[in-house]
Amino acid sequence: MADTNRDKPFGSYPPSAIQSWLMALGHRMPDTWGGRRGASLIRSVLKRWSDRPIDAVRLGSRMRLHANGNASEKRLMTSPQFFDPDELAILEKALNPGFVFVDIGANAGTYTLFVASRVGPGGRILAVDPHPVARQRLQCNLDLNGIDWVTIAPVALSDTTGTLQLYINDRNIGSSSLNAEIEAGSPKRPIDVPTRPLLDLVMEEGFAHIDALKIDVEGLEDRILAPFFATAPADLWPHLLLMEDSRAHWTTDLLALLRERGYAVLLESSGNLVMSRADSPPAKNGAAS
Repeated sequence: MADTNRDKPFGSYPPSAIQSWLMALGHRMPDTWGGRRGASLIRSVLKRWSDRPIDAVRLGSRMRLHANGNASEKRLMTSPQFFDPDELAILEKALNPGFVFVDIGANAGTYTLFVASRVGPGGRILAVDPHPVARQRLQCNLDLNGIDWVTIAPVALSDTTGTLQLYINDRNIGSSSLNAEIEAGSPKRPIDVPTRPLLDLVMEEGFAHIDALKIDVEGLEDRILAPFFATAPADLWPHLLLMEDSRAHWTTDLLALLRERGYAVLLESSGNLVMSRADSPPAKNGAAS
């Protein structure tokens, strides 16, 4: 995979004329079935014309994006208007200067950058990703924006502390998972990664509350959240919960558990769920250190 070359300033990888034309065309695609299909075709063409990263501003942040090997980055390159617009709108309305955000499955950092750039250094942000290439790209994107108030945790969250195998999908690093059954037909290679429960990591960071938590871990959301809600004090239950809708892969009824904890569904999109705890508004004075 292409190196991020973190030491090179933003603008070192400008798009070529054909890349600029393709990305501009993607930006003009309407939010219709045809528009989304058109954006998908543009991504396929752009991939063939891209053998290095491209520097671009997306969702208000500078990013060094790769057209190969990561579906998330490809979506941002060609059609940022389709990148979780309703989820991000809900999240943005909740932001405040002392916002506490946990991003599980941070990938190249879209959600982390979205929050960090808007709340500034008064916020507390924890970005979690066990994939070494994803973390490299995340750190590069943070550096390009001068953001040094994000903590990156190089672990996979699970229900145990120890070591497990992460099944790497080099065609789409965002679909790498502890669950070997996710995209079972795709070629994967296992690497050993450390695992920790979510509560342990949150306590180590000294968080007194969590305003929002985003989780996208390819079908293992229940393995992380169920034990967290079984053991964490209610003060640590996030006000907003944004998660990939992987009900087909969950082994527990996570939605029922969350409803028992006072959560209600705010948004159910084609691939995600946003839930809110009505009885616990987000705090305005930041987290305890």
